[in-house]
Amino acid sequence: MNWISAFNRLFPVIDKKGDTYFSGPSFIKMAQQVTYDLPDYQIYIDRRNRLGKSSTRRVFYWDIIESLTEDQRYDLFRLFIESLEPHAREAMNDLKEFIFGGSSGVPKVNIPAEFSSAEKLSRSLAEIDKAIESGQHNRAVTMTYTCLEGLYKAYINKNLPESSSINDLLPMAKLVKNDILDKVKGTSQAPEQIINSIPTITNAIANSRNSFSDSHFDEDAQNWLSVYTRDLTNSIGRLLLHFI
Repeated sequence: MNWISAFNRLFPVIDKKGDTYFSGPSFIKMAQQVTYDLPDYQIYIDRRNRLGKSSTRRVFYWDIIESLTEDQRYDLFRLFIESLEPHAREAMNDLKEFIFGGSSGVPKVNIPAEFSSAEKLSRSLAEIDKAIESGQHNRAVTMTYTCLEGLYKAYINKNLPESSSINDLLPMAKLVKNDILDKVKGTSQAPEQIINSIPTITNAIANSRNSFSDSHFDEDAQNWLSVYTRDLTNSIGRLLLHFI
């Protein structure tokens, strides 16, 4: 891939004041979603100044891209396209066609296929938090959806192996709910209303993900919705891990 050409298509869009503008801190927050090796903005700029390197945005943006692996570059441009498409559709369609041949609609999400520990859940929630902090609310909600898929699949494989061929989110949620109800029946572990809410919450998160694709919420609504779905996912995850 000719990444210089890709960057030359991207930079005029993110350099333009308005909805598509990415300041230095914003660009670094975006890049931090694909690499753990990039420090925060001020640390990064101070380091460049000590080394006598340019702190011009176009120069250090390119240096960051150049420091990434090939896969990380694809992921970063995918994030930019997703973020900018509502505001610069023609330019992003051109960039998408150049890099991906026109197909990059679904954000790539690094979530474990299955969950077996609180540590895995915490790592996934940290990835969701990074997306929220950098304003990638659509990506954050998509990640909560994928996170639930991993949780339900892990639960079913452990407790309901005969149903392991089921992969759709809502049917999996109902299977998990019914199995947990059977497990706690006749005990004082939890009120049934809480467990019965699992499919309802799952359906709400699924609808939220679809709504992000179809609607243009304002910034405040995007923020609280992504945070709320993240917290709901955490609550379900903690409950399920008790039974995995």
